[in-house]
Amino acid sequence: MPGSKRYASILMSPGPVHVFAESRESLPPLHHRSDDFRKIVKETEGMLRTLLGTTSPVYLLTSSGTGAMEAAIANVTVPGSRVLVVSGGKFGRRWAEICRAFECRTTLMETGIGKAVDADSVAERIDRDRPEYVAVTHVESSTGILFPLRELAARLGRERPILVVDAISSVGAEELDMDGWGIDVVVGASQKSLAAPSGASFIGVAKRALALVGRRQKGAYYFDLARFEAAREAGDTPFTPAIETIQVMHRSLGRMSESGFKSVVSRHQEASRAFLAAASRLSLRSFPEKPSSAVQVLETAPGCGADAILGRLARDGFIAASGQDELKGKVIRTGFLGFFGLPTLERFVVALGTAVAASGCSVDMGAARERMREYDYHASLFGSGDG
Repeated sequence: MPGSKRYASILMSPGPVHVFAESRESLPPLHHRSDDFRKIVKETEGMLRTLLGTTSPVYLLTSSGTGAMEAAIANVTVPGSRVLVVSGGKFGRRWAEICRAFECRTTLMETGIGKAVDADSVAERIDRDRPEYVAVTHVESSTGILFPLRELAARLGRERPILVVDAISSVGAEELDMDGWGIDVVVGASQKSLAAPSGASFIGVAKRALALVGRRQKGAYYFDLARFEAAREAGDTPFTPAIETIQVMHRSLGRMSESGFKSVVSRHQEASRAFLAAASRLSLRSFPEKPSSAVQVLETAPGCGADAILGRLARDGFIAASGQDELKGKVIRTGFLGFFGLPTLERFVVALGTAVAASGCSVDMGAARERMREYDYHASLFGSGDG
């Protein structure tokens, strides 16, 4: 943007997300077997329990979110377990790949790329197939679709299957109540709504699922939750953890807790709503029928290339993401807009509009900025950078 003030690049992707400088500053060097680090682990797990809405154990793992997904299947299933995977995209299909790797009898229910999921249809399929487990992705970050998790959980009867949820993209940005909704396993990761570097993940395991741990004879070693449970009360982890990443998670969770976790979710909802309204004035259409607050997936107008727009955005200091698999080159993916205050998001909208206009499509910059100003938070959630 000629003549504009230069800023450091800002990640506006579905993940990894932007890590604010204040979250990294003056991190003390800690040994993972020290009392100081054990205190951080225990406090982090406690705040995660509050965020997930559970009194059940939450285990900190050193892996990407996919590692937590694998830990879930490795610990609560056995070979031959009947699993129904409900998938709306790339990461839903990952559940099926992991289940098959662990020799589960896996059925894949595809709901359509970007299509709204009907909870009644999923419940009917569960009634018909009678799976022992159902695995779903709360926010499918490849398409931006929000799965009707609460609605599905409410439709499952007393003989409900074990419900396993990938909340990697949703936790902290969407409503989630593990105990209240009756969810048995929830997995998440550091590099999404916790605004921390990648490399740490977590898994919450409710009582019904905990009772299943340890049945698999050829199960997990590194991801054996029995090892994590044995160490949890003391604040230890069975293996060397991602020490600095967990410290940043701890700081982020502390700030979210101070703001109120419900307030943080509302902030994401308001940011996403305003941004999608702004994008609609820039020849960009929201791709999913039921968009999430965590991830925004924008379809470009004909002749307005997504990758060209992303390249121009990057030159102007904003890094968003391209589509994946069948959507590669067709959409732009952004994420976690609720981290930022209005000044940053308004600059992002201007940069996006400039990139779209340079690709030859029409924009109404004034109307887009007006829509973005419906977001009423002026300061960043985790640190400075707005102005």
